[in-house]
Amino acid sequence: MNWCRIFFACTLICLLAVPAFADSGVRGRVAWRGELIPEITVQAYRQIEDIAGAKPIAVSAPTDLDGIYQLELAPGNYVLTASSRSGLLKPGDLFCYYSGSPIQVPAHGYRNVGFNLIRVPDEEAVKEAERSGIYGQLSYQGELLEKAYLYVYKDPSKGFKGPGYFIQPVLRGSFRLNLPPGDYYLLARKRARGGQFGPIEIGDHFNYYFGNPVHIESGQLHEVKIETVTRLSMLEEDVVDFQGVSGQVVDAAGALQTGLYVFAYRQAEMTGTPDFFSTPTGADGRFELALPEGGPYYLLARQAFGGPAGGDELYGKLQKPGGDPQAVSVSGQKMEVVIHVAPKGTD
Repeated sequence: MNWCRIFFACTLICLLAVPAFADSGVRGRVAWRGELIPEITVQAYRQIEDIAGAKPIAVSAPTDLDGIYQLELAPGNYVLTASSRSGLLKPGDLFCYYSGSPIQVPAHGYRNVGFNLIRVPDEEAVKEAERSGIYGQLSYQGELLEKAYLYVYKDPSKGFKGPGYFIQPVLRGSFRLNLPPGDYYLLARKRARGGQFGPIEIGDHFNYYFGNPVHIESGQLHEVKIETVTRLSMLEEDVVDFQGVSGQVVDAAGALQTGLYVFAYRQAEMTGTPDFFSTPTGADGRFELALPEGGPYYLLARQAFGGPAGGDELYGKLQKPGGDPQAVSVSGQKMEVVIHVAPKGTD
């Protein structure tokens, strides 16, 4: 009788241990300098602050020989990293923070997430100095990265959107910055089209400092080396079917419009920072905007990223025939729309 009870209890535990969300999560490819890498695990966290403690809520099996991984997750928002080591990072380890975090896992299905790794560098020990701060280099594949920006944030809860605490121009790849005692998150960005703000596009350099947050005490000077990466097209090829909205942006005469972003908002007012945004439309006026399942979402197309639309800026919303915003919902498939734009001053 006792053995029967033990067998029943063990069976029940095994059944309860099977994930109830086995049909949702993230999957994709992992690469280092263009080479797909095996034996890398992907970690999921609830918030950015949890990364430093190396205590993820879920970890994938190692990537296969083609650099492909899959991680089952319950529906919700997650911050993702990939690394060659479980636990605290050491020089020589491979690491990537997914810059699109937080990623939203749908109720059913998988989101495609690719990781472009860097190798953790050696850094000098903390120095004593009259003024506390950081010094170091921004690089790309072993060469100094010129005409870039170092972004300093104190609050990671907004996903490093906006100007943050401070922005330091880095002209020739090396920098030194005085900072008062505190904890800081550091990122590097260099946009091919120039400027401090806007989404990361093909040809841009960017990255999250592997040692975030940097804890600075009075009289301490920390060395910081940030190796940047670029977007790799092979990491953006879907391992799973695309889910979201695609279509074209045209003017009043139906002419295709190039170089416009499509923003998705959860509110019909469509103001402030968008919840999701596309890369610029191509010569064919087309865009693709991946969105989590559900909605509703409200779409807006414009030329610039951030700030009020200018009088000559091409701008337009997805609208019903009467002029009210047209909501769209996503249910595990791609939908097609056409967004009409005109100079903002003609509204």
